[in-house]
Amino acid sequence: MGQTLRSSFGRVLAAIAFLATLHVAAGDVKIPDFLEQKKPKAKIMILGTFHFKDAGLDSYRPKYDVNILSEQRQREVREVIDLLAGYKPTKVAVEWTAEYQEQTDEQYRQYRAGAFELKANEVYQLGFRLAKRLGHPRVYLVDAKGRWFENRTNAEDYAAKHGQQAFLESKWYQRYLKLSEYADELKMKITLRDYFLTRNSEEVIRASHGVYLIGSFKVGTGDDYPGVDGFVSQWYNRNLKIFANLQRITESPNERILLIIGAGHVPIIRHAVEASPEYDLVEVHEALRP
Repeated sequence: MGQTLRSSFGRVLAAIAFLATLHVAAGDVKIPDFLEQKKPKAKIMILGTFHFKDAGLDSYRPKYDVNILSEQRQREVREVIDLLAGYKPTKVAVEWTAEYQEQTDEQYRQYRAGAFELKANEVYQLGFRLAKRLGHPRVYLVDAKGRWFENRTNAEDYAAKHGQQAFLESKWYQRYLKLSEYADELKMKITLRDYFLTRNSEEVIRASHGVYLIGSFKVGTGDDYPGVDGFVSQWYNRNLKIFANLQRITESPNERILLIIGAGHVPIIRHAVEASPEYDLVEVHEALRP
């Protein structure tokens, strides 16, 4: 029965694809709105950022440290907050895991009462400040831990054993390193608003994601995919869980969620939002470039 259903569904998809081709070619065939695309949908804006106080957990270690608490940077933070407030988010979501929700709720309560001094982290500087500005009762923690494959094979060891070291020496790594270094230095040269506009452009988001699809990603033979089954799968799993957490805090089609998260997370979550029939993606520049 399962095979029959899959086969039937496949034929339906093929038929829809064929009709779409006719529509492109002839311009007179319209696909019925099976997904009810015109119904109200919740909105999500994803603000990809650098970590204001880097914890050294990413593969690229920043060489430049922005003093976000300086007078100039605080003016820039206020400018960004003013502009993001124009999006009128109903919830602000940030890159911390739910195990810290109770602790964060208490800090946020104290902050609203004037009894908590904000630290340099973007969760505080952007998340707390914007949520307070909008009168929100809390900031939502939506980060997750990605799941690793059990008994996975080390890609580097596999490459050495199977003569695939050339994959690990990909010239692309050096190019992506230069891209990371450029972005790292750029944050020191332009305002926070301009950095966010640049880093969250569709072109940069798409280009930056390629670093996960080179080098060790190719390692493997036959049904062995140690490169794919390593960090990349864990990374995709983590980001899909983050999207699931965004779904869990969505209470109605009227939601306008703002996700503040490390820029590396944006491509996968953005893809999920764009593909979902329940959400509309709102571009960052719609708020930061009024």
